[in-house]
Amino acid sequence: MNIIADLHTHTLLCRHGFSTVTEVMEEAGRQGLLAVGLTEHGPGYPGSVGWAYFNTYRDIPRKVGDLEVLCGAEANFMKLDGTLDFTDDQLAKLDIVIASCHKECSPSGTEQEVTGMMTAAMKQGYVDIIGHPDNPIYPVNAEVLAAAAAKYQVALEINNSSPAARPGSEPMCRQIIAAAKRHGTLLAVNSDAHYHKVVGSFAYALRLLTEMEVPEEQVINSSLDRLHHFLSGRHSCNMIK
Repeated sequence: MNIIADLHTHTLLCRHGFSTVTEVMEEAGRQGLLAVGLTEHGPGYPGSVGWAYFNTYRDIPRKVGDLEVLCGAEANFMKLDGTLDFTDDQLAKLDIVIASCHKECSPSGTEQEVTGMMTAAMKQGYVDIIGHPDNPIYPVNAEVLAAAAAKYQVALEINNSSPAARPGSEPMCRQIIAAAKRHGTLLAVNSDAHYHKVVGSFAYALRLLTEMEVPEEQVINSSLDRLHHFLSGRHSCNMIK
């Protein structure tokens, strides 16, 4: 399977990244990717940027050579009712939105509560991807989550950084992949790079998808046409058509 876009990256602006926006874009081009997502942590994450940063994306080129640039965010779950750290109006103005749990700011709960929190956010219509839903400290019901993601046409992320960042995540990741196959749920393969040399690194995620025989048409960033189709019309300022 060929992954043509890395939709989940971070920069030094999140205070635990090591590279600039320019370095991320340049590395994506060097890796032969056709698109890259700039998805800094939302303002709910301690030390990250405020809305003024995301509101100034107008100065970022949406095309650098052959590379398409998606100006988005990794929103944080802030309450068990699915509240994120952006307003709906703000989310609508971004090119791509990942919603994720982070121990620094997101509430934990039971499997039912966490699954319900993610489902509530998907239902609102502004979330494109649920980020690293395999995190062991945020238990989910893989079957219920995959069914909800299929219903609301939200992709579940297979995060290449999970083994290092979220030890013990692989069993849940496998459950999510298996449930996604049963429900026809869309998936997204991303690096979650916090250093530009990690952009385009997908070996772990691709190994799991290959072992579990996931068809490439189920992965939104396995072709540029699939990515365009997935994102088309989802956000008011989306530059990819």
